[in-house]
Amino acid sequence: MAASTLSAGYASLRQRFGLNRRRIFILPTTAGLLFAATLTVMLLGAINYDNSLAYGLTFLIASLMPVAILHTYRNLAGLELSSAAPQPVFAGEPLHLPVVLDNRGLPARAAIELHHLAGRRPWQRARSGARTLSLEADSLRTVELPVQHLDRGIHTLGRVRIGSRFPLGLFYTWSDFACNCTAVVYPKPAGNLPLPASTHDQGEDLIGELSGSDDFVGFRGYRPGDSMRSIDWKAVARGQELLVKRFSGSGTRQIDLDWDTTRALGNTEARLSQLCRWVLDAERQGLRYRLRLPGVELSLDNGPQHRHACLLALSRYGH
Repeated sequence: MAASTLSAGYASLRQRFGLNRRRIFILPTTAGLLFAATLTVMLLGAINYDNSLAYGLTFLIASLMPVAILHTYRNLAGLELSSAAPQPVFAGEPLHLPVVLDNRGLPARAAIELHHLAGRRPWQRARSGARTLSLEADSLRTVELPVQHLDRGIHTLGRVRIGSRFPLGLFYTWSDFACNCTAVVYPKPAGNLPLPASTHDQGEDLIGELSGSDDFVGFRGYRPGDSMRSIDWKAVARGQELLVKRFSGSGTRQIDLDWDTTRALGNTEARLSQLCRWVLDAERQGLRYRLRLPGVELSLDNGPQHRHACLLALSRYGH
C-alpha cells in the first residue's frame, strides 16, 4: 500500500533528473591525492633500488585506482532524481525539500550524500545539512532534505547536489540537480494585540437557529456557553467528543484584519507577524475573516484554503 502510494506520488512529480555519463563528474579527494603521492614515493624507491618486489607491490596497489574510479562512478550512474515543492513553513522554522531517488531495476547503492546548495554561483553555495543514505536494489525512496532557514517570501530553492566517495574514499563523484522548486515562507506569527472587534456578532446561540437558512461549514469543539441546539448529538451517541455545528451567515462572527489596524507597530515585519497571528487565531476560533493589505483584499471566508490564501498574501507583501 505504501509503495503504491509512493509510486503514484512519484509519477506526479515534474522535476526529474537522470544521472548519466554526461552529468556525472569525478575528481580525486584529499585522501586520493595522498594515496597517489605515496605510490609515487614507492615507485621512486623501487627504481632507486631496482627491486622487483617493490615494483610489483607498487603496481598492485596502483591498480586500485582505476577500480575505485569505476566503482565510485557506478555508485551514482543510472539513478533518477525528482523533487516537489515543500510544504509552506513559518519564518524561522526548518524547511524540508522532498527529493525522490528512483533506483528501480538497478543494483544497491551505498554512502550516497545529498545536500542543498544555497546559492546559484559556486562562491555562494553554502551547504545546508547533508544527508547520507544507502539505497536497496530495485527501490524508490523519498528523502526530506533540510534547507537552511529562509526569510519571509517566495523562494526558488535552486540546486541539489548528490555525491559519493564510495567505496574507498579516493575519489568524489557528484552531479548538481536544478530542482527549481518554489518554497513559501509565511511571516513568523507574533504580536500581543488582541483580535479586532467583530463586525457582525449575533452570538453563537444563533448558529443552531439559523441552520435552516445557512450553509453548513463544519464542526468545532464545544465551548462552555454554546447553545445546546448546536451540538451534534449523533456524534455524542457514537461516543465521540462534544462537537458544535457551524453554519455560514449571520450566526458566525466576522472580523476584519486590516493593515491600518497595525499602524502602531511601525515595522513592516512586525505588522505582518501580527496579522499572521490574527489569521491563525481567527481560524482556530472558527471566525470568518477578511484580510486587507495595501493593494490587496481577500474576501470574507474561513477554512484551510482561505487561511493559506491570507498567509500567502502576507508572504508576498513587498516582494
